[in-house]
Amino acid sequence: MATWKSPIFSDIRNKLGDNVVFSMWKGRPYMRSYVKPSNPNSLAQQANRLQMAAIVALYQANVKGTAINAAAWDAEALSSLISGYNLFTKYGRTGSQVEVGGLKQPSIVITSLAHGSLDIELVASAIPSDRISLMTVTAAGVPIVISTKRGLGHYLHTDFATAPAATDLIYVVDTQVLAGADIETTAKLYKAVNHWVPNETTGALTPMVCT
Repeated sequence: MATWKSPIFSDIRNKLGDNVVFSMWKGRPYMRSYVKPSNPNSLAQQANRLQMAAIVALYQANVKGTAINAAAWDAEALSSLISGYNLFTKYGRTGSQVEVGGLKQPSIVITSLAHGSLDIELVASAIPSDRISLMTVTAAGVPIVISTKRGLGHYLHTDFATAPAATDLIYVVDTQVLAGADIETTAKLYKAVNHWVPNETTGALTPMVCT
């Protein structure tokens, strides 16, 4: 993406012929090549559009309506020169798949809870490894606990103080987005950025749950 400064034009937008598109983003002018929009409305597109709508609804329900929560996300996004909303949706869309045993799947399969531990690989997550974690939420939408990381790297090794039940939901969270006196281990829904995996075969969303 190219940017420019012009002594003549302070604001130029829209398409120039079929070659270049001018626009503004966060007060910054930019230009890009024109690409004819394609909208075959495939099952993959339908699933990803549903996911985006769900992430936006999650933001509106748990962040936007509460000033202290919105301020926490805005503060987190400040260094990236984007809004808290933009960061939230970025994290949500790229942290939505989990990989267990080498296979991408929507459910977190718990094979052993002898020590309350679970090894998960979060696929293509934009959330930094030192701040990403998982949170269990009851079927009624009540946060239970954020998992404790036992190590960083490609795999997320976690311990749940309370063994997840089969009906519990799993959310991907940013533990260091903090509102008020909350700490990293405080289980609050405003930290949760996603809980769905787009099923590009069926065009539907599948929730991440414990099985």
